[in-house]
Amino acid sequence: MQAGLRWYLGSTALFLVPSGIQMVLYPWLVAIYLQETPERVGIAAMASQIPMLFLILWGGLVGDRFDQQRLLVRLQLAMAIPPLIMAYLAYAEQLTFGLLFVWAMVGGTFAAFVQPTRDALLNRVAGDQVQRVVTLAIGVQFGVQIVGFGIGSLAATTGVPILLITQSMFFLAATLATRRIPLAPLAAKPASSTGALAAIGEGVRIAWASPGIRPAVIQVFAVGMFFAGTYIVLLPLMVRDLYQGSSGGIALAFASNMLGTITSIFFMMRRSRVERPGRLLICGSLISLSVLSLLMLPLPIWGFYFVVYLWGACGGVSMAMSRSIVQELSPESHRARLMSVYSMGMMGGMPIGSLLLGWCVGQFGTREAVLVPVLGMLVVTLGLAFATQLWQVRSEWGQTQVPESNA
Repeated sequence: MQAGLRWYLGSTALFLVPSGIQMVLYPWLVAIYLQETPERVGIAAMASQIPMLFLILWGGLVGDRFDQQRLLVRLQLAMAIPPLIMAYLAYAEQLTFGLLFVWAMVGGTFAAFVQPTRDALLNRVAGDQVQRVVTLAIGVQFGVQIVGFGIGSLAATTGVPILLITQSMFFLAATLATRRIPLAPLAAKPASSTGALAAIGEGVRIAWASPGIRPAVIQVFAVGMFFAGTYIVLLPLMVRDLYQGSSGGIALAFASNMLGTITSIFFMMRRSRVERPGRLLICGSLISLSVLSLLMLPLPIWGFYFVVYLWGACGGVSMAMSRSIVQELSPESHRARLMSVYSMGMMGGMPIGSLLLGWCVGQFGTREAVLVPVLGMLVVTLGLAFATQLWQVRSEWGQTQVPESNA
C-alpha cells in the first residue's frame, strides 16, 4: 500500500473513532440519561442533520476551490474544541436537551465541510483503483467506528466528561495524520469568475443530468430517510423499550450493524471489481429491506442483534456501490461538489426519516414502525430498477460507465 493511501486511511480512522463515540453517547444522553420521549429522540437525531442538509453543497464548493489537505487539517483542529466545552458542562452537571441539540448542530456544521473535502481527497490517493479504495475506505470507516462504539458504551461507568475529552484527543491525532499525507502539489487553479451560488448550481445540474449519478443520489436519499432514520432513532428505542438496555445495548446494536458491513466489505475486497455496480446496488437494497422486516417479529435479544448484523451486511454492499458510481463518474474539477450532492442526498433524507420514525414509534409502537421504512424503501428501489438506467451501469478499471445505447 502506497504511503499516501496509508496515511489517508489512518487519518480517516482517527477522525471516525470520535464519530463512533458520538453515535452511542448522544442517543444515550437523550434517550436514557434525560429519558426523553420518542418524538424528542427523533428531534434530537435531526439536530446534526440539519446543518449538513443546508451547508454540504457549500462544503463541496469550498472543497473544490481550496487545497483539500490544508482545509481538513484546519477543520479537524477546530472540531477538537466543542467536546472540551461539553466535557466541562457535563462535569458541572449542566447538560440539558437544548445544550445537546446545539452541540449536535455544531458538529453537523463542521461535518458539512469535512465530508465532501475528504471524499475529494480520496481520488488523489486512489489512482486508477477508485472502486477498490472506496470499498476499503468504507471498511475502515465502519471498522474503526466499532472501536468508538466500544468506548461510547462506557458512558454509564466512566462518566461523560472522560469520553468527551477522548473525542477531542482523537480529532487532534487525525489532524496530525492528515498533515502527513504525501500529495503531489496541485496544479494552480485558475481564478473562477463563477459566483458561489452558480458554481453550486452547476454541480447539482451535472449530477442530475448524469444517468448514473442521478439514480445513485435518489437511492441514497431513500437510504437516509428510511434506513438511517431506523438506525439512528428506532434501534436505540428498541434497545430501551423492548430489551431494557442502556449505553452498552445501544453500542452493541450499532456495532452489530457495523460488523455486518465489515463482513460484506471483506468479501467485496476479494474481488478485483464489480462489473455491474448498479445491479448489485438494487439487489442489495431489496435484500436489505427484507432483512429489516424481521425486526417486526418478537425476537429474542440474540435474534435482534443477529438481524441487525445481517442488515448491516446488506447495507455495506449498497453503500459501496452507490458511492463508487458517483466517485468514478465525477470529473475532477467538480468532484467535491458532486460528492457533496451525493452526501446531501443522504442528509436530505435523514431529518425527515428521524422525525418520521420518532413519530411512528410514538403512534404505532416500536415493532410496528419498522413497516414504514420497509415499504418506503421497496417503492423507491423498484422505481429505480424500472424507471432509470441504474441497472445498465457498468464499471471498468478506474471508470464507471453508462452504455451509450441506453442513454
